[in-house]
Amino acid sequence: MKSRFTVLTLAAIVGVGVAACQGWLAEPETTRTESTMMGAPSFSSGTVDGADLASLMDNMNVALETEGASYRAAIAEYVTDGTGGEAGGTVLSKVVGNKQLFGDFIPNDTNREWSGAQDGGPDNITYAIDRTGDAVPPFGGLSAAQTDAAIGRAMATWDAVNCSDIALTRNPDFGIDIGLVAFLNGLGGSPFVFADVQHAGWRDINFAGNILGVTFTFIFVDGGVPTDENGDGQPDVAFREIYYDRSFNWRDDGVSNIDVETVALHEAGHGLSQAHFGTVAIKNDGSLKASPRAVMNALYAGPFRSLAGTDNGGHCSNWANWPNN
Repeated sequence: MKSRFTVLTLAAIVGVGVAACQGWLAEPETTRTESTMMGAPSFSSGTVDGADLASLMDNMNVALETEGASYRAAIAEYVTDGTGGEAGGTVLSKVVGNKQLFGDFIPNDTNREWSGAQDGGPDNITYAIDRTGDAVPPFGGLSAAQTDAAIGRAMATWDAVNCSDIALTRNPDFGIDIGLVAFLNGLGGSPFVFADVQHAGWRDINFAGNILGVTFTFIFVDGGVPTDENGDGQPDVAFREIYYDRSFNWRDDGVSNIDVETVALHEAGHGLSQAHFGTVAIKNDGSLKASPRAVMNALYAGPFRSLAGTDNGGHCSNWANWPNN
């Protein structure tokens, strides 16, 4: 048995004094899972840059291993705003088994309790969006409703790719602060897993420099070694958690500043198993340019809300045969 989760019904959540659910998201028999890890080492440097991400994950994995948890933080993928001479990248935690870089979800994986797969289905991938104060970026004047809608549109864009029958289904957030990465590093959040892909908002972690967003991948392990129960040569993904940086002027007009939907579309691509794509070059003026232009470029070059051919191709290579992967 890989998993060490406590499954709580909606009634149990209310019973322990957690904020009441938002009615339009809640369903009578909805469940969520609470990880049991407490007392994790705190990450206290104030801000987190690309070089810190491995340490951030290692902190989590110490606590997860101590508690006998069934998953570990394995990968952090981040996108930058294209200034400062650094493109985004992929950071691999130093303490995860055989250090395989990639991972994927297993259809009907009974260990992903938050997805409903423990009941023998469904074949969908679930997501959840933080709707607490973390949903409001400090700069840009956006409301939680606006960021929620922008992230929802990004998820719908991936859902609409017609090469696959995979369904992206939204799970309730129960009005609780989403963010296991933050929680395990003493930076806020909560010890709960709500969905396969979790959007944890803007305020828990302050990423340094020009990082716009980060997606953390958690994989299932057995004896500290990544599992591969379906024999596809990929570690089995437990869930992914997405954070957005608080320091930028976030907007939702598709034209100016840092566009929520564009960055959410990129990070959701990571959430759905896509890596970065495109060659990033330094121009004569010191700025960065990606070729070809795509949502999954490792740098942000302005609003880009439609999937490029390479984005569609990457998605189809991951999901076209689902659930027969």
